[in-house]
Amino acid sequence: MQVTYIGLSEYFQRCIPKAKRKGYFLSISLIARYSDAQDLYEKLEKDWASLNDLTGDKILFVFSTPKARKRASFFHIPGKEPYEGVMCPFIELLNGRGVEDNNGSFEFQYGGYNKIDWKQRHSQTITEFAMNYNILEKEIPCLFLYDLIGNRYKVIPVGQSTDIYVMIKAMVEEIAEYRKKCVNIEGQLEKYRKIEEYYCLYEKLENEAEKENSKQCVAIRKVLREVQSYKEVKDDIFDSRIKKDLKRIGQWKRQYFSSFEKDDANKKHYLELKKKEQNIENEFNSIWDNLENVIKERGRERRENSKVTILHDLLSACVKLQSNSTYFAISENQRNDFVRDLLKMAKYDVIDQTRRGISSTEKCAGEVDILIEEDGSPVTIIEALNLDSLNTHYLDRHIDKIYRYDTVGNMFNIILSYVSVSNFSKFCEKYFKHIKEHQYLYPLLSADDSFRVENFPYSDIRVMKTVHNRNGCDTVLYHVCVLIRQ
Repeated sequence: MQVTYIGLSEYFQRCIPKAKRKGYFLSISLIARYSDAQDLYEKLEKDWASLNDLTGDKILFVFSTPKARKRASFFHIPGKEPYEGVMCPFIELLNGRGVEDNNGSFEFQYGGYNKIDWKQRHSQTITEFAMNYNILEKEIPCLFLYDLIGNRYKVIPVGQSTDIYVMIKAMVEEIAEYRKKCVNIEGQLEKYRKIEEYYCLYEKLENEAEKENSKQCVAIRKVLREVQSYKEVKDDIFDSRIKKDLKRIGQWKRQYFSSFEKDDANKKHYLELKKKEQNIENEFNSIWDNLENVIKERGRERRENSKVTILHDLLSACVKLQSNSTYFAISENQRNDFVRDLLKMAKYDVIDQTRRGISSTEKCAGEVDILIEEDGSPVTIIEALNLDSLNTHYLDRHIDKIYRYDTVGNMFNIILSYVSVSNFSKFCEKYFKHIKEHQYLYPLLSADDSFRVENFPYSDIRVMKTVHNRNGCDTVLYHVCVLIRQ
């Protein structure tokens, strides 16, 4: 990952050829104006190490910073060659080193630093970039993806609430499968590398021959179609590079291509591999054309699979809560704050004490203890309560409230009970007996008193599960009971 302090258009002109030579196949950039960018950039800075690991050495992640720092610039020194990494004063590798370590302080490079309006410069460079790549103003801020192999680009708008790390991870996961297939087919085609070179050179010469009807073009066609030899037509060819290429293609044909053409089995295998390669390329083209929808679909898949991950991370938070003596004798809200903060650290979009649904009096919106969203849509509600005994009336109110809060019909919701009792096992037996007999707003289909969550074999945390029929769909209510020492 790199941060660029020069204008993005200039940077891309210089960066793309180098990135191709280094073997990158995709470049990703965040394009945002100063007024839009602060939260997005702060998130990026927080996640840069994860993004750097995620993008690896095949995806170049570049973003232009809006922050005016003493080494920031959108220009290069006149008369000097711009450069990257340890060579360029306008590029910073995010590895703890500053660019001044490579080329001295900014003030030494340019004396008029304090007279520059850096906000304006940043806006100008974004405008220039948007014009060059036909990016509409309504699409900014956005992620700008450049396919270094296909020489094409795509713009995907992002919002202030967008988790860019999650979005890029979805792209990487989708593209990783394509790259895996590519590497596999490239490995199989390696034995045919010289055949590939022959075909490429033949195509290059054929294109040259079709340009016009000059003596040179006619001569090339005669050699390729074996009407005459190179020696017979060489006087008609004035371009020294074409002469060299015609000599090479003749040599390659004699050395290995003629024998390849006669080997039917080998030729058949090569053509099958090329067909597979083309199918992989077509598959990637389809992914590329629908990348924004693919990312959204991945989001839906994550929501469908989120029961396990959210439950797992909630239980992890509960384990930490149990071991922290600060929360032994404390209010429900303070415990909720602790759990909420840990879920936020796990990169969930967590909202607490939100006015949502209808209250038990059915007169106004009720308060949701913890609401987890994704892309602005609710995923699950966590309703928490303190219990020092099985207060069935109090428990019933919270069970009924969670369905009043859930106005859309989540796939699952969670009742989280902070339990302070002397006999936890006996409490759980009574709790399960009660939730089997409770009259729910939506019919009970099944109940499980010992739902197992992988890697959580703890005796002081019990997870129970009830499944309900909500308008013809199965919805789950998890009952998580956590023993809190007194």
